[in-house]
Amino acid sequence: MTPPAARPGPPDSWDEADEQPRSWARIAFRRIFGDGENLLDWAAPMGSIAGVRVRIHLFFLVFIVARMLWSISRDSFGPGYMALSLAILVALVVAHELGHCVVCRAVGGEAEEVVLWPLGGLAPCDAPPLWRAQLLTALAGPALHVAILPLTSAALAAIGAPVLFNPLRVGLYLAQPRFDAWWTIALGWTHVLNALLLLFNLLPMLPLDGGRALEALLWRSAGRRGAAERTLQIGFLLAGVLGVGALASDHGMILGVAVFCALYCWIEWQRLRAVETLADPAFARAAWLSLSEDDSPPVETPSERRERLRQEREARQQQEVDRILAKIAKHGMRSLTRAERRTLRAATKRKRQG
Repeated sequence: MTPPAARPGPPDSWDEADEQPRSWARIAFRRIFGDGENLLDWAAPMGSIAGVRVRIHLFFLVFIVARMLWSISRDSFGPGYMALSLAILVALVVAHELGHCVVCRAVGGEAEEVVLWPLGGLAPCDAPPLWRAQLLTALAGPALHVAILPLTSAALAAIGAPVLFNPLRVGLYLAQPRFDAWWTIALGWTHVLNALLLLFNLLPMLPLDGGRALEALLWRSAGRRGAAERTLQIGFLLAGVLGVGALASDHGMILGVAVFCALYCWIEWQRLRAVETLADPAFARAAWLSLSEDDSPPVETPSERRERLRQEREARQQQEVDRILAKIAKHGMRSLTRAERRTLRAATKRKRQG
């Protein structure tokens, strides 16, 4: 028999931080994919490596399923070869993210979780709030691909296969006669995917490593907030250019990357605006004003008690908001937990309504 304390609540329980009813479907979704309003949390757990939790993003899962379905209709490029390429991609992405984690810990930061997507990772490591540490951590992933590139190039040259290829026509490259066995095809895929991961992650837009490196470089002159704003603006612009190019070349995969990066930049921009709203001194003064006088009568009426409890609750909420804002100032928006993000959203909603 389940103890009373362990029994689940009613189907529509109340989430104080969200200030809205939560259905069982929503609770189940959050257990798997986290906070649905946070793009980074749309990920399912895979396990852990060297103390680092590994999760795979929903976008990556959709990508894998779509590529497998696409391969079924291809005579010369069937599901077996596609599964091989996807396995190599996952291995390269995991190695990419572990590179970030190793460097982050080496510069004094923490790396507890990575979220995988087709071009690397989405959840950045918690590097120290110094631009050099942030830059080194961001460049660790691309550096791994740079180290692998000469190895695959030398192996391809040894079997007489070409090293250079057209990134938009990968299928034509792998259809050459030299790639006539499983191991040569695996080598070709490793070379191609490693080069593509390097190429994409050098693009200066978030959440790609190039965007994080750009943000770290701008940090020196523009400060942390200014660097974040400029990086997001550049990301919007570059995502638009990339999307137009993808439409012109009829390349759906690149279009998907452009849309995803644009959506990520938009969500991060909204968070910056929310932090700016909550940091307004007038908001803090209003929350604490009701506690500035301590002349309540010894005996409270029911309405006075309700008002006092409301004031105390608002004071506690503001204390929590202040703590979260201090954490953002020290470690950045990406360091917040799901509960802290919900608290920020709830506080922003209260201010806008009142």
